[in-house]
Amino acid sequence: MPGHGKAVASLVLGIIGVVFWWFGYSSIVSLILGVIGLFLASSSRKEGNAEGIRTAGFVLCLISTIVGGIIFAACVACAGAIGASSGCAALSEIANS
Repeated sequence: MPGHGKAVASLVLGIIGVVFWWFGYSSIVSLILGVIGLFLASSSRKEGNAEGIRTAGFVLCLISTIVGGIIFAACVACAGAIGASSGCAALSEIANS
């Protein structure tokens, strides 16, 4: 079937992308793999593939992209907040007492 390899690749990238959510800053890898998987699923569809594997790969890659982006943004925001609070004199006094 045409595009079957790309459909399987998008499914595998989606699964790996979901796994990388749980590792904090490596959620950027989830975001990147999700985008690549979406491209492969789209390319597979253009080649005429209508299998469920392509659909599952597309959905997993879409979820991986969205949630990976949200988690990465949250990690960056938390790191920024911790960095900003460490420079605050009032919080430094509380931490030292």
